[in-house]
This record gives sequence, structure tokens and C-alpha cells, in this order.
Amino acid sequence: MSARLILLLAALLFASCGKPAEAPVTVPPPLPEGAGTADFEAAKEPGAPPRDAAEYWGVKPGEALPIIWGDLLPAGAEEELARQQAEFYAMLEQRYQANATSLYDADPFGAIEEGSDMDYMPQFGTFDTVEDYDGMRVRIPGYVVPFDFNPKKTHTEFLFVPYMGACIHTPPPPPNQIIFVRADKGVKIGDIWVPYYVEGTFGRGRFLNDTGDAAYSIDLVKLEPYPYP
Repeated sequence: MSARLILLLAALLFASCGKPAEAPVTVPPPLPEGAGTADFEAAKEPGAPPRDAAEYWGVKPGEALPIIWGDLLPAGAEEELARQQAEFYAMLEQRYQANATSLYDADPFGAIEEGSDMDYMPQFGTFDTVEDYDGMRVRIPGYVVPFDFNPKKTHTEFLFVPYMGACIHTPPPPPNQIIFVRADKGVKIGDIWVPYYVEGTFGRGRFLNDTGDAAYSIDLVKLEPYPYP
């Protein structure tokens, strides 16, 4: 068989196979330079009910109840979070000072070896939750955290968090500040660095995963861009 014929057959075989399948992408896109998290505490959707809980009675049947992340924190949650963080950093400093042989080594953040047992950031907080919104249709602004970064950017499950980069470029928020979202039909998410509104049926539970454990869930009805400049 001539070399020319071999090359021709190889070309025909390649053409019959079509375009090679794209490999799954596991690395998140880089954080945009100068990007900042939207201030959901200060922002208010035009026409939304006031933050006074008594005014929520004005929401019509079938409409979603607008909530913000502070509504999902039970009493004492912020104090417990601060206590856990202080305890962790005190332990970290104590461990490094005990093994310090120089001033540099005594700095607990100056010599953390990559891959060591201290090269990690735990998820602080608790699974303590607020019961007020169980089974209700709610609407909340936040940021999407996919479990993978597939080329089609279509997801049936993802996490929803209160600030940009959570679980990806920064430590995860407490479980009671993460929502596990289920989208039966799948939803396309073009840009994870911009905020969205998530709307759907609210629930509670323990949704454990390697990205960030969640204490809340939403069965997705609608995903819309958040009006952020």
C-alpha cells in the first residue's frame, strides 16, 4: 500500500469520526480583575416589599417572597461563626509556634507548606436554620457555584452563595449561607462572576459535597440576571 493511499484513508477515517468530544473542564474561570460582590443587603428590587416582615403579607398568592441572606441566619449564628474562626486561628498559631525554630517559622501564615495537613480552610458555621420559609416560593439574589465547568455550561444542580468566588477562590460560607439548587430541566449559566436571582420552592436539610455543605435547598423555577452595573 502506497504512502499516499495510507494518508488518504487516514483523512477519511478522521472525517468520519467528526469533531473530537470536548473534555470536561474542572478548572474554574479566573476571577475578573476589579470584580466586586453586589451589596444585596443594601439593594432592593424595584417594587419588592419592604424589609419589615409585617409587610410581607402584601405578597400576592403565587408570587415569590423576596428574601436576603440575613433572613437565613438564626439567632446567634454570627456569634458562633466568629467563635469558631477565632478558635481555629488560635489553634493554628499555637501549632506553628510550638515547632518554630526562627522568627519566620513563628509566623503561622508565613510558612504553610502546600499539601501539608494545615494547607486547607475548613467550612465554619453550623447547620442551624430558619424554619420560616419552608415550602414557600422565594426569590433571593446571589452567585452561582457550579459543581463542574462543562463546555455546555448547563447544570441540573449547583450551589448558590451570597458573595462572588465563595467555595472557589475563597473559603465556603457557613452551611446556613449556602443553598443547594436543583433544576430538573437544567439551566444554562453563562457567567458565574455576575449575580443572579434564584426563584423556587424553599427547603432545609443537609446537602453534603466537596465544594461546600449546604443547609438550605431550592427547587428552581426561575433564574434571572440581577440588575448590577
